[in-house]
Parts: sequence; structure tokens; C-alpha cells
Amino acid sequence: MEELNESISKVIAMLTKSDYPVVLTGPGIFTENNNSETVNQENNLMTMLDPEEFTIKRYREDPESFYDQGTPFFSMIYETKPNEVHLALVELEKNNLIKSVITQNIDGLHKEAGSKKVFEIHGTIKTATCTHCERKFAIEDLLSDNSECELPPQCPECGETLKPDIAFYDEPLPADFFKAKEETKQADLMIIIGSKMQTSPDNEIPVPCKNIIVINREPTFYDQKASVIIHENPASVIKTLMEELGKRQLVG
Repeated sequence: MEELNESISKVIAMLTKSDYPVVLTGPGIFTENNNSETVNQENNLMTMLDPEEFTIKRYREDPESFYDQGTPFFSMIYETKPNEVHLALVELEKNNLIKSVITQNIDGLHKEAGSKKVFEIHGTIKTATCTHCERKFAIEDLLSDNSECELPPQCPECGETLKPDIAFYDEPLPADFFKAKEETKQADLMIIIGSKMQTSPDNEIPVPCKNIIVINREPTFYDQKASVIIHENPASVIKTLMEELGKRQLVG
């Protein structure tokens, strides 16, 4: 506990001295007490199908099979709510302690929690676009009375199957990915929460940052470069951080 408190003090010192701090989150921001199965689904959505199958070409040929195999994920994620990490980042933004959130997650929960400046670098499952008429819809608008989305979702305008606004392997990365890279060029501090940062091109995003803080259960790609490394449950760490910030009257 003493080691964690020392690390938290270092994090606060870096936060308060930083001119442009940003946060990058991954699937590890969920915990055992906060629907940990969602973490596995979040991590594995793109591996539910063989990589050769998870392509826009394959989706257009047989969208029903994509939804059939992804049904457990979709059903769960539509019902998942923001947790303590999402809500803490909203407070940090409100108190000008962070400027933005970059996320690998496609669940849309940072925006739902209230974060204003969010870059969803793999897209979001909360909206979908018709590949026929190209109209975009919020999944919330397609939910049934029991808060479940009928799968596969159909375009209300033309009846074709809607494609979730996530990037398939053979699709260009969404605009948010490139906006996030520009955002990082401004940042003088990045806090990586709940991500190993092992895969490219995601692990290119923190490169410009001179100061990096890592909060993740397991070792990450950026441990050697990080100024502070905390290998513990991200939710517990963030809770302790917010409590200490509150004591110092830096949030609230």
C-alpha cells in the first residue's frame, strides 16, 4: 500500500505540472466486479471470426453470420454501463486535469459517461451505418422495449442490414485514429490505463509523448519508457487516485 501511495503521489505531481495531459484506455479498465466477461468479449470481438473472415468483403457477402457469431458480445455490450474508471475520467476532464480520452474500446462508454473529448480509434458499436443507403443510426434508437437490439439490425429506411461503425481488418482506420495521433503530438503526458499496447498501429500513438504513466495489471509495451508504472487493478488505482485528489481539493 505504501508503494501504491508513493506512485499515486508521483502521478498527481505529473498531472498538476502537465500542460496537456491525455489518457489512453483499453479493455483492462473493466474489473472482476464490473462485468469482467465484457473485457473478454471486448478483447475478442475481432477474433471471434477467423482474421480472413473479419473483413468488410466477407461482411457484405454474409452479414448475418457476423452477427450470429457476435451475438453474445453485442447483447452484453448494449447493456453495459460506465464504471468507476469512466466516471473518474469525466471528473478529471471537468477539473481540467486531463484534456481528452483516447480509447481502444468500441463500447462508447466514455461518451455515455460524459467525457467530452473522446477519440474512439477503432470506432464504436453504439452507431451503425447502412452499407446500401449509407445512412447512420444510433443503436439506442433501434433498441426494443426490453433494451435489446434485434440482431442483425435493419436499416429503418431501406431494410438492409446495418454495419456497426467499427473498423474491419481490410477497412481504413476511422478518422478518430488519426485525430488521436495529432492529439498526442500536443500532449506532454499520457496515462495509459488498462492496455498492454502490444499491437500496431495502436502502440504508435504514445510515441511522441515524453512522459508516460502506465496503470495496468500486466506488463505493457511501454513499461520501459514509462516514468510511473503501476501493475495493479486499474479500477482500484483510479479510486485511490481520485480519493487523494479529493483530499488535496483538486477535484470536487
